[in-house]
Amino acid sequence: MVLLTSMAMAQSGTQSPYSSSGLGELKFTGFAQHRANGGASRAQVSINNFSISNPASYANLKFTAYDVGLDASFGKLKTADQEAKTASGNLSYFAMAFPLNTAKPMALSFGTYQFTEVGYEIKNRINTDTPSYYNLFRGNGGLNKVYAGYAVSPAKNWNIGMNAALIFGNIQSLSAKVYPNTNAKFSFSDETYTAYSGFDFDFGTQYSVLNNVHIKQKVKGDTTGLKKTKKVTLKHTFAATFNTHSSLNGDGYRYAETFVGPLFEKGTLVNIDTLIFDDNKKSTAIKPSGFGVAYSLTNGEKWGITAEMEQNQWSGVTNLANANNPFFDNVRYSVGVNIIPNTRYEDEKGYFKKVRYSAGFKSEKLYYNFFGEQINEIGISFGLGLPVIKSIRIEEEKLPVVSRVNITAEYLKRGTTENGLIQENYFNIILGLNLNDKWFTKRKYR
Repeated sequence: MVLLTSMAMAQSGTQSPYSSSGLGELKFTGFAQHRANGGASRAQVSINNFSISNPASYANLKFTAYDVGLDASFGKLKTADQEAKTASGNLSYFAMAFPLNTAKPMALSFGTYQFTEVGYEIKNRINTDTPSYYNLFRGNGGLNKVYAGYAVSPAKNWNIGMNAALIFGNIQSLSAKVYPNTNAKFSFSDETYTAYSGFDFDFGTQYSVLNNVHIKQKVKGDTTGLKKTKKVTLKHTFAATFNTHSSLNGDGYRYAETFVGPLFEKGTLVNIDTLIFDDNKKSTAIKPSGFGVAYSLTNGEKWGITAEMEQNQWSGVTNLANANNPFFDNVRYSVGVNIIPNTRYEDEKGYFKKVRYSAGFKSEKLYYNFFGEQINEIGISFGLGLPVIKSIRIEEEKLPVVSRVNITAEYLKRGTTENGLIQENYFNIILGLNLNDKWFTKRKYR
């Protein structure tokens, strides 16, 4: 499954023209259930869920958790006078985490997920010149991460964790000037291919504060107005993460050539002459450092509210493609809420009351700089966590183990049609599978 996931992630799942900038479109670091919360996941505290955005969350696990996700995207690209539709899909992550049977809560995790994606094709047709021509810009590829993580709870209600990751992948880009109607002028193209690799580290912490609240509730079936007092334990969780600055070593080639434009327009590439061929092209790309802070308020599994801010320091990275257009810091704000009406999983009836219902909102300032403007993105999301319940017995105790099929629907709006820019509207469907089981159980026989 690891190999199949890695092969699927090697395929590009975006068709955004904005992915032509820098290392491409930054992908969300998280699972389907986190996308349903607007992307807020750093303050997650759960016995059967974890967040790779914050490795400290592994120490909360009581069960082995496995997550795999697939996303499909349907979009519309719009300029001031044109529209185009897109569709893409990809397997986006695989991760596993499991607790260790130690005196202090500890856990390990490993997995792979998409870090960036590149996928675009832009034609800029010039009909005012004679002969007419068009500029073609095309790119594909992206970077993935393979990580291993560790978390420990050194004191009650306090977790710390770390991920070590290998970043790898390749990015291919081409720019061409094509004369589709004449052989009198040679068409020409300039193509670069770079395979990148480097190391990256994430650090995270969580601290929780418990607060007992007494509320009064009506007694079911009572008509006298009698109320009973019920104690509810609320958990306030504060979280912070830091991601290191990384240098990615690149090795690839640059190839430029002239070709026959009319045949290229019909789908056949006929080379005329090679202009540049450098098959040992070395380069270095920078992935900047970043940090995130988050807060969540939860009542066990019944309901939770979470808010999060993440910032990546892209303004400190030189734009190698255009030094006159420096990058901006990538900043995201997210809020989310989820509720499970009935967490008594041993009840045989009321399946839909055991479903987790989620909703979220995010606002993000992307690192792209096009014509001196920063590109903004907003999104809303809704999700369902459909439970798959089984029971296990540990010594004398019978425990329910809850896995979930997570389905998230997300709407995103990115960019604008003003100042010659492109507005993108996407409807995304994310399907995730969260499986849980109890590993390393010491069996006892009598």
